[in-house]
Parts: sequence; structure tokens; C-alpha cells
Amino acid sequence: MIGLLKRKLAIVDTNVLIFDFVENSQYHELSRKLLNSLNRMIILPNILVEFILVSRRLKIADDEIKAKVEEILKNSIMVRVRKEDIREAISLSLKEINDAIIVCVAKRLNVPVISLDSDVKKLGENIGVLVIDKLD
Repeated sequence: MIGLLKRKLAIVDTNVLIFDFVENSQYHELSRKLLNSLNRMIILPNILVEFILVSRRLKIADDEIKAKVEEILKNSIMVRVRKEDIREAISLSLKEINDAIIVCVAKRLNVPVISLDSDVKKLGENIGVLVIDKLD
């Protein structure tokens, strides 16, 4: 799958950003390699907000979080969420609304999602969105 992503775009889920940020995390190397396979990552505002909230819950210093957010902004394309994305996401899963929004935007943009979350994978399968969670 890494060949498919080479020199491409993909929406990157929060968990991949967190695993990349936390160097001693179980999936740090995998996340780093998945991110490095992209020319630019696509980020949604809700992904960035979730990244900040999770980083703070992990007690990462605010200065480190701000620096990482700046790095993410520099190396990404920020895509807005449209009303139709929200409507489709609500019909897909209220319980996993953030994940549903991600896959619905990916469907609209016709791009894959990089995520290590099984819920995202299932939602993607439900609407025909490729969710990449490993290197092949």
C-alpha cells in the first residue's frame, strides 16, 4: 500500500499524528513511515482540535504541542468540512461522529485515509473509502 501512497495525498487521522508525536509510542515508527510516504497530508479542523486535546491529556508541554501544530500546518492542506459531509456522517455513525466525518470527507475528495483505528477502517469499508493502516 505504501507504493499507492507514494507522492500522493491522504487524510491523516489523529491517532497517526499522536503516534508520530509520541516517540516512545507503540506505533511511532509505523506512523512516521506512513506520514513520510505522502507529499502532503490532508487535515480537517476537527482532527487538529482532537490532536491538541489528546496531546494535553497526555501531559505534553504546551510549547511542544504548539510547535508540532505549527509543523502539521506547514506540511498539510487544511480542508473544510461541508454541510453535506456532516449530514452523511450523521447517517453513517453518530457514535463515532468524528471518524465518520473523516471518511465522508475522504469520499468527497476521493482520497484515502491513513488511520490505525479499527472504527475508521470499518466506516471506510461501509462507504467505499480506502483506509490504510499498514505498510505493504
